[in-house]
Amino acid sequence: MPTYHITHSHSAVNCFGAPNRDDEMSSLWEQIGTNAEENNVDIKFFKTCPSEHIFFLLVEADDYSNVEKTIGQCKKTGDFTVTPVMEQTFF
Repeated sequence: MPTYHITHSHSAVNCFGAPNRDDEMSSLWEQIGTNAEENNVDIKFFKTCPSEHIFFLLVEADDYSNVEKTIGQCKKTGDFTVTPVMEQTFF
């Protein structure tokens, strides 16, 4: 199944987390799990680096459009890079 690495970043000025939480923007991210299930996207990992305002996700999906349906609403929260990746076998 195709795999995609997603990187999200936002500035400290636009941060929607603590200490000045923006419930509307945070709620968009809280929908990721449900959206993934509804669109047949398997989230392999979802990691964050709060001090750098960066999120990292690795997802599997049969169709890229399902990845877009899963993260689409979150694009309001900052910048995204979605990169198709593959398993490396020469190690």
